[in-house]
Amino acid sequence: MPAAAAAIGGHTIAWPDDWEVSGATDPMTRTKPGPWLRHERWKYAGIVAAAVDRLGRNVVDCLNTGYKMRDEGKLLVT
Repeated sequence: MPAAAAAIGGHTIAWPDDWEVSGATDPMTRTKPGPWLRHERWKYAGIVAAAVDRLGRNVVDCLNTGYKMRDEGKLLVT
């Protein structure tokens, strides 16, 4: 994923790896990425996900995350 960030001129500042968490879990409540999405961590310009299904298991979760990033002017790369 650092290569995906670099491909758009960015760099990785943190890697909240949550591979062990089910994609059915709401991204906002996940232990590792949740604090970033809720602005409880450092400022960031966007997020890179390994695949769309890591943003959420269903369309609603994926769209909610996508709209949140768009509304905040942040990048979302999958």
